[in-house]
Amino acid sequence: MCCSDRMCLPFIDFMILWLRGENGTEPAKFNIPHSVTVDSVGRVWVADRGNRRIQVFDKDTGEWLGAWNDCFAEEGPSAVRFTPDGKRLIIAQLNLSRLLIAAAPPVGNIGNCSVISTIQLADQVLPHLLDVSQKTGAIYVAEIGAKQVQKYVPVNSYFSSFSS
Repeated sequence: MCCSDRMCLPFIDFMILWLRGENGTEPAKFNIPHSVTVDSVGRVWVADRGNRRIQVFDKDTGEWLGAWNDCFAEEGPSAVRFTPDGKRLIIAQLNLSRLLIAAAPPVGNIGNCSVISTIQLADQVLPHLLDVSQKTGAIYVAEIGAKQVQKYVPVNSYFSSFSS
């Protein structure tokens, strides 16, 4: 434990349980892995920006479960997060200044990416990272082009279902 005159912080030890990846385009290899999130059934979703795909792994074993690349012909994902209900993914696309809303797959096979909607941001906003409030469904977007963070809140029945 490390203590100073202002705070006391316990040291927490971590152990690597699995490690996946190296530079490449094959399954379980990456080119600019950029964002990671875990769904409610234990799948790890990784935005593999340079390879224009999201790769999915088992959270316990690290086994490669598949990839989504059919939604990213124009631009790879820079960030990915789940909505509070776990039914949708919010995906940032940096150079397109766009957010995709995709349907989350059911338990089992991850299937193909299915875009439900898009949010087109202003030119050169460049959404780099994002997070979704698991309580309210608000989407927070860090924009490197605009040099700001924006908060988007659910305003209609489609988006308000995020927080149900």
